[in-house]
Amino acid sequence: MKPFAALLLGTLLVLGIVYYLLPLLVLQEEGLAWFLLLIVNPVVCILTGIPAGIAGGIKKSAILHPLICGAAFFPAIFLYYNDSALVYLPIYICVAVMGLAVGWIILYKK
Repeated sequence: MKPFAALLLGTLLVLGIVYYLLPLLVLQEEGLAWFLLLIVNPVVCILTGIPAGIAGGIKKSAILHPLICGAAFFPAIFLYYNDSALVYLPIYICVAVMGLAVGWIILYKK
């Protein structure tokens, strides 16, 4: 398996844990859903984007990371949240692109 494909698989695993297992533990408390949606999920999108940007560089395949971030969150909207959480989908995609950009900057500063 190519390193970038393995990295995307690892990203999918981390996002699966954060998007699907963490809400099971946290959403029993009222008000913590906002913490997940506004703090935890964007931070995870950025942190998984940085290694993807470093490993992938500026290539056409780099767009897979933001798409994975958005596609992995889409079913979680209907499982744990409601339709109003659809607003966060493009935000997470943009934040993932920012993480890729930080990774690209780190890669090309070397």
